[in-house]
Amino acid sequence: MLKPKTVMQRWNKLCEELKPKSPGRRQAKEYAKLCGMKSIGEVRCAEDMDSRGIKWVYERDTLRYQHLPQKYTADFTLVDNGDLLIEYKGKMTNDTRKKMLSVKRSNPDRKICIVFEKANNKLSSRPNSTRYFQWAEANEIPWSEGVVKSEWLEGEFNDN
Repeated sequence: MLKPKTVMQRWNKLCEELKPKSPGRRQAKEYAKLCGMKSIGEVRCAEDMDSRGIKWVYERDTLRYQHLPQKYTADFTLVDNGDLLIEYKGKMTNDTRKKMLSVKRSNPDRKICIVFEKANNKLSSRPNSTRYFQWAEANEIPWSEGVVKSEWLEGEFNDN
């Protein structure tokens, strides 16, 4: 397995070579697989944590949620703060939102934060649609855009 930094270097080189076009989803997934992840956004987030000396484990913690036994595996568990789970989200579908709220409700003792690829994206194409960050705030889920907030490492989760 390659390190996230190596994958991001290769990815950035590919993006530069393909300008003005950008690589497609299939290529992004292929590059993410080089370090055992599912999306290039997760790789970017992992590389940022590595560069800041944040210890993490990918997809270690699996939590049960809802009435029927189901499982949710967080993208990242911060090693020095085992209670802090990080979910990286590029797209927030209706099913994803329902699942995140159910996981939160079913695991009140766990702190789950979301890193959005683009926090200003809208939940739907309707004109006054809620944006990702607004949904997170309305549901009291700490969020950031692109990277893990330093404040989260210190146990501060309220300010966005």
